[in-house]
Amino acid sequence: MNTKREKSLPPYRSPVDGRKESAKMKTKKRRYRASLPREMYLYFVSFDEQVGAPSFSKFARKIGVSLGELEAMREHVRFDEAYRECSEIRRDYLIDRALTKRFDPSLVKYLLESEAECLYGAEPFSVTLKVED
Repeated sequence: MNTKREKSLPPYRSPVDGRKESAKMKTKKRRYRASLPREMYLYFVSFDEQVGAPSFSKFARKIGVSLGELEAMREHVRFDEAYRECSEIRRDYLIDRALTKRFDPSLVKYLLESEAECLYGAEPFSVTLKVED
C-alpha cells in the first residue's frame, strides 16, 4: 500500500522558485565538487549584503544543500581547510562589525561564544584561577 502511495506523489517542487525537479537533479546538486572549497571561500570573502553576516547555512542554501550535508562534506581535506578558513573570516567579519557599532557587541559576543561551545565543548574559554595564601 505504501509503494502505491509513494508512486502517486507529485514531483518535488522547489520552495524557492516553484519549479519541478526530478530526483536525479536533487542528487546531482548534493554531490561534492572539487570547486566547492573555492566557491565557499569566495562567498565568505566577497559577502557584501547590507543586512546580516556570512554564514554556512546561507552558503548551503545557495548551493542547494542542507547544513548537515555541508558539514558532511568536511570529510574532504580541501573542503575542511576552506571551512576552517571561512569560519575565521566569519569571526573577523562579526568582530569588525561590532567594533564599528554596525552590530550589537553583546550579540556578537553571544554568537562567537555559542559557536565556540559547539566546536570545543561546554566552556571553551573558561579559565579558573585559584589563589591560595
